[in-house]
Amino acid sequence: MATPIQVANTFISRYGQTDDLTHMKLQKLVFFADGWKVGFNGESLVNERPQVWRYGPVFRSLYNALTGYGNTPIKSAVVVNPFTGNVPIINHNDQDDDSRLIDWIWDKYGRYSAMELSRDTHAMGTPWHTMAQRYNFNVPFNLEIPNEVIQPYFRGLAAAEGAITT
Repeated sequence: MATPIQVANTFISRYGQTDDLTHMKLQKLVFFADGWKVGFNGESLVNERPQVWRYGPVFRSLYNALTGYGNTPIKSAVVVNPFTGNVPIINHNDQDDDSRLIDWIWDKYGRYSAMELSRDTHAMGTPWHTMAQRYNFNVPFNLEIPNEVIQPYFRGLAAAEGAITT
């Protein structure tokens, strides 16, 4: 499994020069990438569960890595370890499912703004909405969205698009 920053850096390295990839937009793109993978095969793309935050699902480690950017577009991949200069990324390989998933997610969601993606994650029936509603929209700190909530939602999206049968 990849880390959320690895997936975000992959979006940045592939599309950051042509789009305004902000922290919020990257959070949503990573969420959609993870969600679609969970929906298709029950396995997560990333090694961390998204949490229920005010503006939608958020990966805490990604928040910590990108918080200093605010709403500024992020044009180059983020160094995780300043001592090694490590920039984790999913290598571009047309034969790799995760690499193809990143491109597919971009084709599907990349044209939308951060606020549009945030709105989409808040819609009734989404995993974020389902978990927030369980707590009457007064969610505890660090509340994670489990795959058991994510999978049926994304399987439903895939079935509606004719990608799978339920």
